[in-house]
Formats: sequence, C-alpha cells, structure tokens
Amino acid sequence: MTASSKKQDVTKRQREIFEYVRDQIVERGFGPTVREIGTHFGIRSPNGVMCHLRALEKKGLITRESNMSRAIKLCKNPTRSQSLGFLGTAVSGSPIRAAVSTDQRIEFNDLLNGEDQCVLQVEGTGFAPLKIADGDFLIISRNSQGERDNLVVVLDDRSHVTICRISEDGEDPVPEIPGTFKAPKRRILGVLSGVVRKLNVPPSVDPALNGAAFGIDGI
Repeated sequence: MTASSKKQDVTKRQREIFEYVRDQIVERGFGPTVREIGTHFGIRSPNGVMCHLRALEKKGLITRESNMSRAIKLCKNPTRSQSLGFLGTAVSGSPIRAAVSTDQRIEFNDLLNGEDQCVLQVEGTGFAPLKIADGDFLIISRNSQGERDNLVVVLDDRSHVTICRISEDGEDPVPEIPGTFKAPKRRILGVLSGVVRKLNVPPSVDPALNGAAFGIDGI
C-alpha cells in the first residue's frame, strides 16, 4: 500500500487525533498521554483511544513504545505549523465579513516552510511602484524558474536585483517597472511567492520613484 493510499484510509477522527498529537509534540516537545487524548476528544474509554492509536500506527503515521506514558512519536519529523487565527475579511467600505468558524485558521506553511524557500530584504524605495516598501522581505521559491505571467526575482549582469514577469512566449523575463536598467543578461533567482512587512516603523515609500535595481552580494 502506498503512502498516499494510507493517508486516504485515515478516518476523520483518526486525522483529528493525529493532528492533536502532532501539535502537542511540536509545541511541547513530547506527545500527550492516552488520558489527555481521551479528555480532549471526550472519549471516556482508554481502549477507545488505543483503538485509534493502533490504527494510526498501522497506517505508518505514529510509533509507540510500550510501558511509557508518553510513548507516542511521529514517523516523520514535524514542522512547526505556520498558521494564524482567521478573523474574517475586511471589505473596503463595508463591515467586516466574519469567519465561518471561530477556530478557523489560515495556513502559511507553503509560503514560509516550502522547499528551498529563502528571503531577501529590500533596502530603499526603488520597488515602490509595486507597493513594496523599504524594509519589506521578499519570499522567494528558489526551486522554480516560473511559468507564464509569474513574478520572478532576477539578478542582472551588474549583480542588481529586479522584479520581472515571465513573458507569454516564456523567453527573457520582462521588468515589471518601466525604466528598469536594460541588462543584456538576467538570471532568475526564483519565483516571488510573497512579501512580508513589519510595521514597527512606518515604511517610507515614495511612489514617484521609478528605479528598481538593488546591489546584492553573496548570490
């Protein structure tokens, strides 16, 4: 049986218990006891909890050691969940549209924990036409060269960074900001997958600025 078929065989309750166990291990460094699992899910019988744990073990998601109260371990090393509670949607000119559920969360794992992700900090206001401010962090997926219409972070022959868009014909990336230096050669560092901004200090953005090149070392 393949790993994907095992995942499909997991019931909703088993998946909930697995996620609870995983979160406890990530947050506390050790797994919950059978009693803690039963209390959390309202399962009165320890045998009922054990039934789910044996199923998860059989399906290759956890392992258990005998004669230990906190014997549950994950078969794969967990990554810390990058999620935030979701309040709702702020609609311009209208009241907030609240989340459907009070425990709804938005996951950012793909953005922050993706394979071969890296970050580049912006210094200066040259990317202001793209609403990217001084101090912002560009999240880059370095394992991708991008597809048509993707925004990509590019290094030109002067070792300056620009943001370009993959053209329809898939040839040379086109600078997203008019007036960008016309470099004869451009090397794609990766797809621009997100921008993170800290608001401790108000960003200094001058929309009138039109340059979009930054020197960068070490790439």
